[in-house]
Amino acid sequence: MKLYEKPIKAYLHNELVAFDSEDNDKQRVYSFEKGYVTVLGEFECEKYVGGTACIIFNQEDVISVGKGMLRFVNVEGGLPPL
Repeated sequence: MKLYEKPIKAYLHNELVAFDSEDNDKQRVYSFEKGYVTVLGEFECEKYVGGTACIIFNQEDVISVGKGMLRFVNVEGGLPPL
């Protein structure tokens, strides 16, 4: 796992919502609206297309998403490698 020294701003292309599947009330676990998120780091994971996942934060929740779901913006020194 690689945590960035300075968090990176990125645009999340899709809305993401997860519900607790074991709870009869189907309570929402998290909801990320498409838009800008803070990327805290990344890790290698075969579960995601491209083999790399990013750890993202939306001021409420922290989850991981495939790096391809993000468009990095205003990154000094270039984008993190795909």
